[in-house]
Amino acid sequence: MKRLRNNIRLLALGLACLFVGLVAYFSYSVYFYGGRWFASATNPRLADQKQHVIMGDLVDRTGLVLATTDADGQRSYPQYSDLRRAVSHVVGDSGGVVANGAETFMASYLLGFESGAFERLRLLFTGEQARGDTVRLTIDAKLCEYASSLLSRHEGGAIVVMNYRTGELLCSTSYPDFDPRSLSSVLQNSEDNGALINRVTQGFYPPGSTFKILTLASALENISGVMSRTYNCTGALTVDRTTVTEASSQVHGVLSVQEAFAESCNTAFASLALELGYGRLAQTASSFGFGDNFLFRDLIVYNSQYPTDNQSLDDLAWSGVGQGRVLATPLHMAMVAAAVANDGVMMEPRLMLSATTAQGQSRTLQPTRTYRRACSAEIASALRGAMVACVQSGTGRQAQISGYTVGGKTGSAESSDDKEIKTHAWFVGFVESDEHPLAIAVVIEHGGSGGSIATPIAQRVLSRAIEQGY
Repeated sequence: MKRLRNNIRLLALGLACLFVGLVAYFSYSVYFYGGRWFASATNPRLADQKQHVIMGDLVDRTGLVLATTDADGQRSYPQYSDLRRAVSHVVGDSGGVVANGAETFMASYLLGFESGAFERLRLLFTGEQARGDTVRLTIDAKLCEYASSLLSRHEGGAIVVMNYRTGELLCSTSYPDFDPRSLSSVLQNSEDNGALINRVTQGFYPPGSTFKILTLASALENISGVMSRTYNCTGALTVDRTTVTEASSQVHGVLSVQEAFAESCNTAFASLALELGYGRLAQTASSFGFGDNFLFRDLIVYNSQYPTDNQSLDDLAWSGVGQGRVLATPLHMAMVAAAVANDGVMMEPRLMLSATTAQGQSRTLQPTRTYRRACSAEIASALRGAMVACVQSGTGRQAQISGYTVGGKTGSAESSDDKEIKTHAWFVGFVESDEHPLAIAVVIEHGGSGGSIATPIAQRVLSRAIEQGY
């Protein structure tokens, strides 16, 4: 009988602990991700709230209005088409067609759902119509417009700039874009070019040679004295059933590991991947966020992918140069560059800067938050040195900005489209500066060489961001 009572007590204690854990998890989820659930198209309260509340304004970090409610109760967007289109994916639409735009994702603020009981009682007694909060985003719309003007000259792609100390997104633009004023026509044609897809957060691309940042990080952690090695590039490396080759059939000759990184030597990094083995390289990819379910507070980001199963030697070699089954979003690769610049600390990306009530009161928002430590400060320092060398003397020369130290990595990532192999142009990098802590990722779809196409675009966008004081 005594044993039975003890077992009952243990069972009761276990159930109590389970209940407390569930309550804690639910409370945590509501606190951090309640806005996401509120914005769901399946939430009946969202549609009901729109009938009774004047939707608040959406503005950029400088106060430029990106969406407002006119006298007829209709949602309106900026007068100038280029500006509207440049921020179309970030802003979204009030109808929720673009489900991950700020108009929907931040609806709990824009529709006044965050108002307290006192404010609701005041409106009840005064008979005033409720007004939602004014939400200030972290982006600079003019910087987005400038970046979009460079991006729209190409078939498609994405540009994202973030502050690597705070995680704030300063620029986020995707192409093809759309005009929120004529969304019905976009819906009829969006299947042709994917105009409703935000390529910054939803675009899956092979990262190509930009992934060599992670391969080098893994080598620095797991191979003693790797930076003092030399490698003889003959232009090709036969693995098992595949041959890893260099771009344009180059033969680099004898290189140090840093020179191999700067010149983007494929065979050197395929060799490093084979030496590291699947487990070590996969662990480093995981440390930098590959495979994570990105549950950020302010935006939805698709999770980048590194193969989770044991790869063949062929796959392993190609994954070391960012090909094969490796896929990443532009925002995630900007986060990788940002972590390197920030001593190995990856910050959570932010899109919401502040919220102000109709009465002018600022709401208390969650502060800047560290997402994870991607690597040690020592490894980050070595990676910065390699990325700076890439810009100063390697494939990233066109990213140089007079008076500033820029680090980066180019990429030319092959993808198959209707049995035709095309190459996406990549550049990811940073400005090494306390006054201008900027990280960037640029992807130009089917653009060809990252060094000649994506890199000069990154240089111009970073230069403009510095001019604007970021």
